[in-house]
Amino acid sequence: MYLFDEKTGRRKFLKLAGGTATAGTAALTGCASFGSREHELKTNAEGQQQWGREAGVWIPSCCNMCGGQSGILCHVVDGVVEKIEPNHWNPNNYTNISTDFFAGYTEEYGCAEGGAICPKGNAGILQLYDPDRVKKPLKRTNPKKGRDQNPGWQEISWTQAIDEIAGKLQALRNAGEAHKLLWWSEDHSFTHIQDDFCKLYGSPNYSMHSNLCDVSRKASFKMVMGDERPLADFIQSKYILLFGWNPVSAIKWVYLPRILTRAIERGARLVVVDPYLSDTAAKAQEWVRIRPATDGAMALAMANVILREGLYDKEFIAKWTVGFEQFSDYVRDKTPQWAEQITSVPAKTIERIACEFATAKPACVDVWSGPGQHSNGVQGGRAITLLAALTGGYDRPGTLIIPETGGSQHAHIEPAESAAATLAQPRFDGLKDFPYGHKSGVYGRMWERLLAGDGPYQPKMGVCVFQNLVMSGPGGSQVEAALKKLETLVVVDTMESETALLADYLIPGTVYLERYDLNTHWVTWPALGLRQPVVKAPQRQTSPYPYQGGIFGQMAEYEFVAALGRKLGLRTADGTEFFRIGPLSKQPIEDLTEWYEDYLSNELKNGAAKITLEELKKLPGAVWVDRTGTRYEKYAEPIPAGKLAAAFVDGDITRDGTAIYDKPKDQGGKRIGTVIGGRPVRGFFTPSGKVEFYNATLAEKKDARGNPIAPLPVYTPRDWQPDAQYPLYLINWKEASHTHTRTQNNAWLLDIKPANPLVIHPDTAARLGIRDGDEVWVESKFGKTQAVAKVTQRIHPEVVGAQHGFGHWKLGRQAAGRGTCFGDLNTIAYDAVSGQGLHKEICVRVYKNPKRTGRGGGILP
Repeated sequence: MYLFDEKTGRRKFLKLAGGTATAGTAALTGCASFGSREHELKTNAEGQQQWGREAGVWIPSCCNMCGGQSGILCHVVDGVVEKIEPNHWNPNNYTNISTDFFAGYTEEYGCAEGGAICPKGNAGILQLYDPDRVKKPLKRTNPKKGRDQNPGWQEISWTQAIDEIAGKLQALRNAGEAHKLLWWSEDHSFTHIQDDFCKLYGSPNYSMHSNLCDVSRKASFKMVMGDERPLADFIQSKYILLFGWNPVSAIKWVYLPRILTRAIERGARLVVVDPYLSDTAAKAQEWVRIRPATDGAMALAMANVILREGLYDKEFIAKWTVGFEQFSDYVRDKTPQWAEQITSVPAKTIERIACEFATAKPACVDVWSGPGQHSNGVQGGRAITLLAALTGGYDRPGTLIIPETGGSQHAHIEPAESAAATLAQPRFDGLKDFPYGHKSGVYGRMWERLLAGDGPYQPKMGVCVFQNLVMSGPGGSQVEAALKKLETLVVVDTMESETALLADYLIPGTVYLERYDLNTHWVTWPALGLRQPVVKAPQRQTSPYPYQGGIFGQMAEYEFVAALGRKLGLRTADGTEFFRIGPLSKQPIEDLTEWYEDYLSNELKNGAAKITLEELKKLPGAVWVDRTGTRYEKYAEPIPAGKLAAAFVDGDITRDGTAIYDKPKDQGGKRIGTVIGGRPVRGFFTPSGKVEFYNATLAEKKDARGNPIAPLPVYTPRDWQPDAQYPLYLINWKEASHTHTRTQNNAWLLDIKPANPLVIHPDTAARLGIRDGDEVWVESKFGKTQAVAKVTQRIHPEVVGAQHGFGHWKLGRQAAGRGTCFGDLNTIAYDAVSGQGLHKEICVRVYKNPKRTGRGGGILP
């Protein structure tokens, strides 16, 4: 029970004993009353009981308005969500360091200052009650033609939808072509059950959103220090250097604005390197205005200064790194003067920042999608990550921390022999060709192969869950054409998106307030929050199988997947009908919702939490938090004797550099350590077991286009550069006002950001005769589109840019025709090392639309 405490102005968690709140409840049930009470209004006791803040129930859950998964408390009255507040028991709303979280934490009130949620989290109610939501399964009756073509949707029952879609899947499988199914999903929500379905069905082609987001960053860090996602410990840092990241507004996790601003309040210096004055750069002591995709050159020049001045961490480098001499030789001529010509950043500025960064202790440097979504992003990011190596900036307080997770664990399943043959087929996107490709796949390679009709085979069917593929990456019209090549496309979504418009079957999805998920939070120690349905259908559904249902009686996405799996009779290697037998209970469960609850309990029992779903629900905030907290310098920790005894040692245990795995490599063994200094320690999960300035194994590899990969972080210009015809860089970014292409039909968020004007520097605008509010053409060698100019000094004079996500022609009545989509100014583009989609690598020219000038407003008719 979560009741309001007048003394603190916060909600208080009260355990229930025998269905009744514990002592003290009565004192908390009144409405808050602050101030002098000079003009206090009389309380309407009856109205307060029915509609007040203590009416109904407060249910803890986790947000999913973006991928951050913040904790939330939902006020539900008469089955309606009235308000969403932060969940103070969830560290994801507060900090990523355990000492900061537990300082002042109590079970009753949660974290000391109280958690936060962003505007999107507050606006989740309008996603739930959007009048344009898809409510029933729909079947196409018209052929797929142009964008304006009416699909001729026909409402069908859930039974018909499951029968027909399962029938098409079964026909594909019976023909020995299960591998010709492509499946796409968001990169967090209910991914495990979708992965399980694809394995049991026999398709190797399960892919997800990550390759459109940050896999270049993952590749950069994995090359250098063996972990895909170290986390920045801002709050304990004294100097924070960010390349192309906007954590105050883009808000990957909602704790980021707090820990960054708290660090500044405690004396930290913040320097942001970015072509655009983002909201984070606006809060910094210094904004470094850089040309796009040249960040790697600046990092190399900083390394030159740090080495020249002897400011590097000699002890850390001697013990925990390899390749230092080769790197030192490489950057010897990468002077600040050299970098100035490339980056446009003055050499004196580079020199000063290098010295500041290397002498401040502790210092933290990080890089995200700004530099990463260019064709030189992986090596540029690698140069930036090596600045941390030079200063010993890994896994120490105030630096980049290697996170520990593990509240739940996806249980391994072995598919039946009938699925093995097609599962062994190569992935359609050729993921193995990308030496640092991510399990999320390579969307761009799929689109190319579908359009060209080549690849190892031609897919026939696609299932797209919670994704708007057409508007999410480069070359939208080409993506559209590629999807039309499929014989059958099934889309599961809450809205009729641009991708849903191409579907043969459109299945209504759920909003996060209607469904379950386990959220392993991206903090530095193990923590897990529960997403659970806070609203549901008035009555339980019975067809084609029993399930609870969302507010329209629709299946949750995991129930839809389970229903298909059950209809197909998919089995594991031991003959178990997977989607009918509870993974934990080992008993038949007819109800799809109850089956999935058992599935989640099994994951919790397999992980560090060791609890059931019902036990998780009863914890404060429905959050499990490991009390061991954040641990530092884990790379130096010895491998425990028991763990070492059960491990697979790949060589001589007495020889430095010998790798240690949890089981043999040919059985999927994972690296758990390395022999360093004669001791088996965790080390870093790189080939050498140390941080690698020079990666010798890269010299033996080639990228997906057959080019050799440099073993050093070599700076090369990006592939597409401005020229006389298209002289301006075009970039994009994200802000707290919207999520990708999902939220542009949300009226509350449109009040904050109604459109995405094209930001252009005053000097550039003056040269082109463009005034603030003019409607302009933005043209590249691939196409052109209209935008509204926003003239401001917040951007580099050689660059124009806008917020990503607008320019819909479908999605909903509020979204359609609002703002600009820039996807068709690019072609299908991806990095050949990691598979990263290259959203930001575009060159354009901008000129006035002679028929429309000075209109302003930012919304094109």
